[in-house]
Amino acid sequence: MEPLLILFDVDGTLIDTAGAGRLAIESAFQQVHAVDPSAWRRDGVRYAGMTDPIIFRDLGRALGVGEQQQRERWPQLLDVYLLALEREMGRDDPRRRVLPGVPELLEALSAQSDVYLGLLTGNIEAGARIKLEPFGLNPYFKDGGFASDHPERPEIARLARDKLSRSFEVQFPAGRVVVVGDTEHDVACARANGFRAVAVESGWVPREDLERSRPDALFADLSDLGTVMRALGADSA
Repeated sequence: MEPLLILFDVDGTLIDTAGAGRLAIESAFQQVHAVDPSAWRRDGVRYAGMTDPIIFRDLGRALGVGEQQQRERWPQLLDVYLLALEREMGRDDPRRRVLPGVPELLEALSAQSDVYLGLLTGNIEAGARIKLEPFGLNPYFKDGGFASDHPERPEIARLARDKLSRSFEVQFPAGRVVVVGDTEHDVACARANGFRAVAVESGWVPREDLERSRPDALFADLSDLGTVMRALGADSA
């Protein structure tokens, strides 16, 4: 069989960080841009399915931070954000967990010689790695596409395939690339590149919104190993 590349989103698909990313982003924004916490206006600022640069941009607009200031302080903001994220992920919180079926699925996929795994996430790479580290999931993913590669998710998907093709020294036809994610944006970025899309309800997007995005398969979570493997095309890879 042709090699199969499966690209996994992070938040809401592999893990639930109980809002660690949001807390770290807002803490960093407060520190770097000196925004009064009482002034938070989150209307119109969406986190689920969005990339870190777009979240920071939209948050800045909502809080009246000028674009020039945002550009000038972007490197500092990232540094402060990553430190805040490390602190947050190091704090005990029983709500933080690997989502149902994920360990078993990654083990089963990793055991197949013609199946290759990668990340496709709106996190910058360092942030994604910080989030996955406490759960021991980083070793499953050699590389992937990140918001530090590009701010727009369809382009992240394209870059993920290109990077992993070089890294694994394997060419993956578009029809042999699958995106697994929990938002309609994950489905859309797969479609934009001719990839297949598997959606899960384990994040924060209602089922009806996921259904409207028309994924190739839709699951409540990834716990039905055999059915999920078949949907991915990995049962006969």
